[in-house]
Parts: sequence; C-alpha cells; structure tokens
Amino acid sequence: MSTVLVSFAFALGPSAAKLIEGMIMIAFRRPFDLGDRISIVDCTGAPDNSDDPGYHDTWIVEDCNLFTTTIRLSRTNEVSTVNNGNIANTRIVNHGRSMRALVNIHLDMKLNVTHEQVQIVKSTIQQYIRDSPRVWVSLINFRISNVDVANDRVVYSVRVQHVKSWQDLLPILQAKGELEKFATEIIMRLGIHFEHFYDTSHVYVKELPEQAELLSPGVVPNNEGGEKPP
Repeated sequence: MSTVLVSFAFALGPSAAKLIEGMIMIAFRRPFDLGDRISIVDCTGAPDNSDDPGYHDTWIVEDCNLFTTTIRLSRTNEVSTVNNGNIANTRIVNHGRSMRALVNIHLDMKLNVTHEQVQIVKSTIQQYIRDSPRVWVSLINFRISNVDVANDRVVYSVRVQHVKSWQDLLPILQAKGELEKFATEIIMRLGIHFEHFYDTSHVYVKELPEQAELLSPGVVPNNEGGEKPP
C-alpha cells in the first residue's frame, strides 16, 4: 500500500510526494505517540558527539494528524507546528522508547595515576551504584577515552545505565550530576584530580564603565561623587 502511494506521489510532483511521505510516516511508521519526548536530527548534517539528550533540543509531541504535528520545546515551552512531510526524511529519536538510558560522565585525572588508584575509583563507583538500585542499573564500562601527554592529563569515560528512559530527562540529569560530583570528590581525595589552569595574564580590558572604576583599598564611594572612608 505504501509503495503504491509513493509511486503515485512522485507522479504528481515534489509537493505531492512530500505530502504523501508525511502521511505514510504517521500512518505506517508511527515514530512517536502523543506525549513522547523526541529529537529531530537532520540526517545530512555532521554527527552529534554529545553524550546524552541533555545537550539537545528535545520536543514533547502535543498533537498529531496526517498532515501536521504540534510539538513543544522542552527547555522554553515554545509550541511549534511542523508539516509531517518536512520531518519524514529526518532522523526522529524517540526518547520515550529509549529504555534504560545510558549516561556518560568524564573524569579528568593526572597522567601519573596508578592502576591501583584507578581500581579504587572504579570499585567505589560500582558500590555507589549498588547502593542506589532505584536509580542505577549497572556500570556498563570504565575506560580511558583520551590521553593528553602535553598537559599530563588522562580522561576516563564512565558509562552507567539508569533505570528510567530518556523520557524522564530531568531526574536522569540530576542523578548524573550527583554521580559526577561523587566521583570527582573521590579522585580529589586520592590526589589524582587534574586541575585546569587558565592563564589570565594576557587578558586586556580596553575600558571600564564609570560605575565599575576600581577603588583604592578601604575606600567606599560617596553618593555625592566623592570618596569617603568606610
């Protein structure tokens, strides 16, 4: 049936083809249901290397018919209506159907970290996961993802499986933040945390606003424009 409709659509022209493709997407493919959290990704663009949907624009499906779909942007609550034909050839990620989300965190450590210290970090994270069975399922992997010899830095990637799907985005991001904070505290206690240093010696401020003039130590500005001691 869908093959016949596509053939008929191409016979009528590009506009009709787009319309039929959108109808086929809704009637046969059914990539989403009402209330699903989705991302719409252009298949022709460069791949996105973000670790989770927390860094994407996600949409909640509000309404849908054969011709249009109404979606709400999660981070701003903006509502948009799109033609189904315009999204029929995109990659639609359905977070509601993506069960047991995989969460990634990255830990910056000093390059001279020992194997024993790494194992302590790994076993501590595993125990943290076992102590939170209503939040986490298991540790999927713990591996080196980057070695920066020039800065004496090594990055470990930690992948953990959450009990919820990406549909419940906020609880997952909150749990991710708590896990990352816990892991960072562990490597800081072990003295293997890599600290980023930012060189501000070359920062040049061309001109400061009048209200932001630097004051001499112990001097408080006077409302009448002068200066008076505190």
